[in-house]
Amino acid sequence: MASIKTNKSNSYLKSCSTYTDNENHFLVDSRYEIIRILGKGSYGVVCSAIDTKSINSGIEHKIAIKKVTKIFNKEILLIRAIRELKLMKFFKGHKNIANLLDLDVVYIKPYEGLYCFQELCDLDLARVLYSNVQFSEFHIQNFMYQILCGVKYIHSADVIHRDLKPGNILVTTQGTLKICDFGLARGINPNFFKNHQTTITNYVATRWYRAPELILSTKSYNKSVDIWAIGCILGELFGRRPLFPGKNSNEQIHELFKILGNPPLEVIKKYNWKLDGVNWVKYKQIKWKTLYPFAPNDAITLLDKILLWDYKKRLSIEEILNMNFFKNVRNYYEEPIMNQLFNFSFEDNSNNLSILKEVLECEVKEFKEMNKIGVE
Repeated sequence: MASIKTNKSNSYLKSCSTYTDNENHFLVDSRYEIIRILGKGSYGVVCSAIDTKSINSGIEHKIAIKKVTKIFNKEILLIRAIRELKLMKFFKGHKNIANLLDLDVVYIKPYEGLYCFQELCDLDLARVLYSNVQFSEFHIQNFMYQILCGVKYIHSADVIHRDLKPGNILVTTQGTLKICDFGLARGINPNFFKNHQTTITNYVATRWYRAPELILSTKSYNKSVDIWAIGCILGELFGRRPLFPGKNSNEQIHELFKILGNPPLEVIKKYNWKLDGVNWVKYKQIKWKTLYPFAPNDAITLLDKILLWDYKKRLSIEEILNMNFFKNVRNYYEEPIMNQLFNFSFEDNSNNLSILKEVLECEVKEFKEMNKIGVE
């Protein structure tokens, strides 16, 4: 059984509460009452909680607390945590991006980690997709439009999310979609790369939504990896099943072959794709209308222009928004863009754990001070 208690044995913990079960340990300000664990991944654990200060106002305010774990002993994990934190601060305020409410850093074992306090959404798009809820054409247009608005904001700062999937898109009870989990997001503006090298390596994302250029090549890529994922989500909304459900990298390529047909030889040569380990079978492209007979022609046209082997030929976010499929839901006032680019040059200068911890602590302190000013 999980337990919640106030620990007054240490001055640092005097105003804090701890939550412990067999696997998870949280230490938070006593204003938060932890309810239950919502989920756990390789980089952390998320729980739901009540902000007890809000109860005094007559409104019970539920939040989510994400504890990013195991980051203080590995530089790469600490850089990832700082990057996600910086990005959430940077994009704070957009209605289609998960909102960061508070932050804390705890070094005391077994509670150590970066604590991100966020607005709570009861569902994610994956749960909605595989529920019994029926989708109308308007539902799909509206869902996709909200995702596009969030991605437009992200891309306008020269950032790619790199892990767009239904599980990383939260859904509020009011039907608002919010993109979350920026752990794999990266800035791509060459001005912030040392020696202007734009090749990004060590990319790992959810296989089913991974663009073919990420599977077949280690060379540079661009915002179109997010466009590919958006196309996969669109197909999943119509088919109510994953479009390319491969069990490993080789099988993933064959899932692409079975629907898109074999990649054109000129595309393979153009990008120097490595296909040595692929067991070649001759496939012809399946028409999207065959897969999704009830999808409107405007949606079929959109899939044709997004899910392309050649990533340089995929539509941009702005081009997608201009497609007929969104003409009945588009509202230009819902499409703000960033007026500055995301600066990720801190990664070049942060080459040891001590410096990285200082960067993390400064980010948290700065956010808390900004939040305090906002409240006042």
